[in-house]
Amino acid sequence: MLNGISDSLHVQQRSPSVAPTAAPQAAAQSPNPAQAASIPGHRLESYNKWAKVTQGQHKVSAQQVAEQGLKQVKSLLSQLQQQGQQALTSGANSNKLEQIQQRLCQIEISYLGQPLIDHQLNLISNQRPAAKHSFTLKSVELTTAKPRDELVQVQLGKGSAQALLPANAQPHELANQLKSAFAKLDIELQHSVDNRLLFQANTQQWQQIQHGLLMTGQGQRLPAGDARTIKVQPQLNWQDPQEWRFNSRENIKQSLAKVAKSAHKVDAQLRELQTSQQHIQQQLQKASQVKDAALNVESTLEALSGLMQPSPFKLKLNSLMAQANITRPQVSSLLE
Repeated sequence: MLNGISDSLHVQQRSPSVAPTAAPQAAAQSPNPAQAASIPGHRLESYNKWAKVTQGQHKVSAQQVAEQGLKQVKSLLSQLQQQGQQALTSGANSNKLEQIQQRLCQIEISYLGQPLIDHQLNLISNQRPAAKHSFTLKSVELTTAKPRDELVQVQLGKGSAQALLPANAQPHELANQLKSAFAKLDIELQHSVDNRLLFQANTQQWQQIQHGLLMTGQGQRLPAGDARTIKVQPQLNWQDPQEWRFNSRENIKQSLAKVAKSAHKVDAQLRELQTSQQHIQQQLQKASQVKDAALNVESTLEALSGLMQPSPFKLKLNSLMAQANITRPQVSSLLE
């Protein structure tokens, strides 16, 4: 679980793992055989162990942060359930429910700058990437057939894309043109249940997109001239706490069902984290006790390669000549 955390951390985690391979390569390429054997195998093995243990410790730390975050999420979900039941039985004010909901939406759980839980309360890993944000465009319908061609341009941050929408084209043809264009901005397109264009972007992009997209056209579907900000409408998934509503008795009932499903999911993820932490702790214990036989053999072979040169005397002679800055005839005259 969370295997991607340690792989995407800063260089400080990866640099130790480079040392065991870089050192033997330098030794094998050295013209001096004695220098090739100057780094003992046990020291290289220690470097490798240290790198593995450090990486494992980062994984454990990330998982502990994720665990604490999920426990906080679980506590807020439990409060929502309790306050929701009270609101149903006694008709209490929904202000407390909305306050807890807001706290839940504002939770950000990360380790060394890497998010661990997405906006739908899911753990993030290599096998389970963060959920994307879905949205539609307000007051703009790009797949409507028009009598003239239109060049649509989109700007997002420093990136830009454009799509030529042919005259009298069918909606699916226009959608394909737009899909190719928006792919350059790493935005996915698909059709929603009511056959509207549904856009999807990652969290970093959404921070910009939620304030609107800069777009321009040629007067068919979008105004011509300078780029204008086109507002967007978020399309929330039931797992996103922002989607839950507590402004009526019926909405409270529906939202409490979603809260219960989310609480069940969080419990499952906590169990998953505990199992994963136990597994990594066992690996760390092994790494500190058992020798890495593969690395030992590899370092030994590389040391032997440096010692088994075809003409060791020639290498030594060349080294002496280079250090003394003299030529072969001068050496020969000296030997005479």
